[in-house]
Amino acid sequence: MLKNIYSQKIAFLFLLSFFILAGQAFAFAPSPRELKDFLASLDRRCKDYGWKDIKIQEIPWEYHRTTNQKRPLIFASFGDYKNNCILFLGGVHADELPTIYVLLKFANYIKDNPLLFKDKCIIIAPLINPDGFFSKPPTRINANGIDLNRNFPTRDWQAAAWRLWQRKGHKNMRYYPGRKPGSEQETLFQMALISRFKPQKILTMHSPLGFYDFDGPSSDLDSFERWLEEVSKETSHPLKKYGYFPGSLGNYAGHERNIFTLTLELPSSEPNRGAEFFNKFQPAIVKFFNLQIFGKESPFKLTKEAVGKP
Repeated sequence: MLKNIYSQKIAFLFLLSFFILAGQAFAFAPSPRELKDFLASLDRRCKDYGWKDIKIQEIPWEYHRTTNQKRPLIFASFGDYKNNCILFLGGVHADELPTIYVLLKFANYIKDNPLLFKDKCIIIAPLINPDGFFSKPPTRINANGIDLNRNFPTRDWQAAAWRLWQRKGHKNMRYYPGRKPGSEQETLFQMALISRFKPQKILTMHSPLGFYDFDGPSSDLDSFERWLEEVSKETSHPLKKYGYFPGSLGNYAGHERNIFTLTLELPSSEPNRGAEFFNKFQPAIVKFFNLQIFGKESPFKLTKEAVGKP
């Protein structure tokens, strides 16, 4: 009798575990309809800003994660992902609107010029913070009130992230790093992109501070800085060593993992200047992904299993 009850309990727990795992699998399975609906809403919002030259539907977007408000975290990959990967990130702070336009436009440009990446791998994630983008007005923080550029699990996060935020004052939620590092789907999404594609270089866009900033390995740094000085002159855009923060991408990727991480700070967050900035910086962006670098190998290893799919 007791043996039968025990066997029934074991069978029940097995079935319960099966359905829970199955439910989780289906919950995170990408939905073509969900992606289609999201792209349609993104297209409408782009047109609201006057970005009528963006062809959202022509890009081969994919996603494997959604935000707190169930919006897909999209990215597009071009070329051979096993060779010379460059990762582009925009819309981390969703009120920095031109960064989103420039990378959406750049995705169209890459799609229309396939010879540019025939021996490369280009990954474009133009809208890291879609919940903030669809807020009215758009916000720096995500739907959970967290600054995604302070949420990476860097070595100094526990010791310094909260202290730095508190120094700015508790009411300044624009820089809130979260209760723990790596807590946000948008952060895990970026970590998974880095893990999956293992980029040699990352270019992330922000605004409106108006400069180039570099974080990364010191190996070959002199030649890289000379190259960057030339690009700075060509684009009339200054260089500035801004530094990195606890939980920032520059800290996580550039400082701790020795990935050449360049931040392009656009000089304005006004959405109507997106086309101007694309025309100005597009040649420099192309030069960036043609730049040959020889950085130090990262001492940190992050397997795909650690963060899952992007």
